[in-house]
Amino acid sequence: MSKEIFDDIVLEEKSTWTQVCEECAENYSELGHLEEIPINLICGVSGCNNEAKYYLDIYKKEFVNEK
Repeated sequence: MSKEIFDDIVLEEKSTWTQVCEECAENYSELGHLEEIPINLICGVSGCNNEAKYYLDIYKKEFVNEK
């Protein structure tokens, strides 16, 4: 059984994004573009409760939210 990578993700017709902490940004930056965020949010990676530092705009067209 597969597990979701992100537990807080926005899946829109034209874009997919989430917010990630510095540690998770290192692990998932290959999925898209990182942009520093000016507000306090919690990391969107499943099981991570760190404060998010970046938005991650996911560029992969065939992205599946599973490990």
